[in-house]
Amino acid sequence: MKTGLRWSSWKARTACLLVLLPLLPHLTGCVKDRHFVEKNLLAQPPAQGNDEVAQHYRVGCPDVLEVEVASRPELNGRYVVGPDGRIDLIDYARPRVEGRTLAQVAELIAVDVGVNPADVSMRVREYRGQYLLLFGEVIGHQRSVSYQGPETVLDLLRRVGGITAGAEPTDVYVVRPHLGESQRPEVIHVDLNAIVVKNDPRTNVRLLPFDQIFVGATRRAQIERAIPPVFLGVYHTFAGVKASQTNDKLSQP
Repeated sequence: MKTGLRWSSWKARTACLLVLLPLLPHLTGCVKDRHFVEKNLLAQPPAQGNDEVAQHYRVGCPDVLEVEVASRPELNGRYVVGPDGRIDLIDYARPRVEGRTLAQVAELIAVDVGVNPADVSMRVREYRGQYLLLFGEVIGHQRSVSYQGPETVLDLLRRVGGITAGAEPTDVYVVRPHLGESQRPEVIHVDLNAIVVKNDPRTNVRLLPFDQIFVGATRRAQIERAIPPVFLGVYHTFAGVKASQTNDKLSQP
């Protein structure tokens, strides 16, 4: 009985593989564009500098701020934003900084300690207050990453290391939950292929805190995950031949 079941299982898997093999010419389509996206994603300069993005970031608990006051060296150091949204400037004050930009926090500190705002410089040492969620074909595990300001989707993917070889550049979405708002979650399509290959930035949206970024897989990558390991060698042999033929055609004038 067990033997019969085992053979039935192998026959079913073999049949599935035979059905999938004719699809290989379709699975190797757009190879050139996909390779270009993978290769050039990390090479492109950011839409705007990291410092400029950080200036739009709004501080939250429990971020760590690094403060320097030219005329008050005793205040120089790192401060954790507390649950009440404040930082403790020792004997000077406890300004509420949550929800403010770095420039606004610098002005508050200048007023509280009696110095010129130009004497106060600061940056976020550790981003802990807000995050983004990554799913799908991104380098590394699906995970949460710190939100560091209104960077673009392309900038974020560059920051986390890029996309996998099995990623589908035209199947990228941002899900915006609108937490705390009386509004339904919003789904925004991002076309990495258009952004990187065609230099069309229209879908390169700027991210908000708690956005969820999903990078889909190519049809070939999805099929490879469904094929039993014992058949992967055969599949890769046929797929490699088809991909080589496709690349030859693409390279012809």
